Amino acid sequence: MFTAGIDLGTTVSLISYMDGEAPRVLEVEGRATVPSVVNYSGARAIVGQEAIYRADATNTVFSVKRFMGRSDKFCGRNAVEISADILAYLKNIAEQKLEQRIDGAIITVPAHFSDLQRVATQQAAAIADINVLRLINEPTAAAIAFGLDKKTEGIFAVYDLGGGTFDFSVLRLLGGIFQVLATGGNNYLGGDDIDAAILNYNLRAHELSPENLSENEKNLGKLIAKELKEQLGRQREIRKKYSIKNKVYEFKLSQEILEDLMSACLRETIEIADEALSNAAVTQKNLDGVIMVGGMTKLPLIKNYAAAHFRTKIFDDINPEEAVARGAAIYAHAIASKHALVKSRDDAPTQRPLLIDVVPLTLGIETFGGGVDRIIHRNTPIPIVEKREYTTYQNNQTGIKFQVLQGERPLAKECRSLARFELNNIPPMPAGQPRVIVEFSIDVNGLLSVKAREENTHVMQSIVVRPSSGLSDREIISILEKAAAHRETDSAQALNIGIKVESERMLKFWESILEKIPTNARNIAGEKMNELRRALSDGQYREAISIRADLENIFGQFLEKIISSHLSGHPLSCLQDSD
Repeated sequence: MFTAGIDLGTTVSLISYMDGEAPRVLEVEGRATVPSVVNYSGARAIVGQEAIYRADATNTVFSVKRFMGRSDKFCGRNAVEISADILAYLKNIAEQKLEQRIDGAIITVPAHFSDLQRVATQQAAAIADINVLRLINEPTAAAIAFGLDKKTEGIFAVYDLGGGTFDFSVLRLLGGIFQVLATGGNNYLGGDDIDAAILNYNLRAHELSPENLSENEKNLGKLIAKELKEQLGRQREIRKKYSIKNKVYEFKLSQEILEDLMSACLRETIEIADEALSNAAVTQKNLDGVIMVGGMTKLPLIKNYAAAHFRTKIFDDINPEEAVARGAAIYAHAIASKHALVKSRDDAPTQRPLLIDVVPLTLGIETFGGGVDRIIHRNTPIPIVEKREYTTYQNNQTGIKFQVLQGERPLAKECRSLARFELNNIPPMPAGQPRVIVEFSIDVNGLLSVKAREENTHVMQSIVVRPSSGLSDREIISILEKAAAHRETDSAQALNIGIKVESERMLKFWESILEKIPTNARNIAGEKMNELRRALSDGQYREAISIRADLENIFGQFLEKIISSHLSGHPLSCLQDSD
């Protein structure tokens, strides 16, 4: 039996294992990378190179990783089922070649993968009959592969531009401990997009429209574009023939064309990187190096672009396509071998690295009025457990509904709903008396469990977040951008919600003691309370604050006497009118 490291990629996937004391990527059909392509034209799923050879518009699925966690179906299957076929293929090939069974595997995921996408990855592994030792972030696995766990301390960045996704992570290394300080990424930024741009450029050059191509012709065209990109190397120009509707066209690519087509993509990677550095409170001068990961970073253009921007050491001495899988194999072996001692690339023994990942997006609960109470903030190290206390809003309320949210915006309607559940059977009590403790727990795989417990009665409800629907991946990935773009308006709306909720709470309280204040004050207060209701109804929140201040002054004169009377056990029906 052996342990494996699996890089389940958007365009290519890899499986690795420890060959003695060194990680080795298993070759399939003479290549280390297996195309993440599945064809369903026959009785069984066909994966990899053969799937590309059989590619057609109706039975072939490309880049399914981009749809992890969504309910979209391709060839009658969802992304979890298709990913399971890729994982099963890798597992079967590895077991056949090594003539051993896989005892367990580390599977890597993008650092910015949401809880939904991580759950989907685990489900795919379960279908493929793979025992997942742990999910770890791709940048962390890459850092392990580069042997940075040997270094006593330092701050490093991982620039991971693959076929379908971009990840940028900032890691602090101290005594073999990897702490992820911040992450950023885009699930729709990678080699696939560049290939599409190269294809569209050449189609325009021949006065052809992408809309006129069949899905099969588009996919084959992207493969031609990818070959042009990979074969360009340091040549100034390369050409390749491509057949469309029985007519042969010559496609070309030069360094100048590629640089122009990639400029927008590269600028976006730098914007994401700079934001992650800012979130980590790290400057470029603090970086001890940048690790280049992902097949796209083999291009000299990208390496030079990164080196010019970050102005620090570039680590690129391991094949960037293999780094993630190698690191996963090292960590899988370290977990499986209880002695936790592994050899690094220069054969120097080192302690098993300790990984401390972070929460990619803020998690919280919807509050009364549509706000969000943030319980675990983005970039909080995991594993983590956080608790928050809530209570009932109305008298004799016997249940509380909870909506678990993920996102950076202060309004519930603008965040992604992960789950809904309800805590019932709370005994009737006055509003504010029940004590409900909500616990958010995120494990080492980044998966979320939520528990709610009423402390007086010990009534409890719990849920493991396994949502089946929500916003699209493209919307999820843009959460941070939207939060930044709407920061001012969101803050204003959140403030208004707070004003409305607090005002309504105070109105209920004032209503309960209105009859206990003198008649003259009672009449004035009654009119002011009606004014406050109208202001809230009309959305006049500034006016509401002013009216609320007047009411606080009115009731404040008598509040101490009312409370003292109540606590004495002989509450008065009302206070005497003053002369």
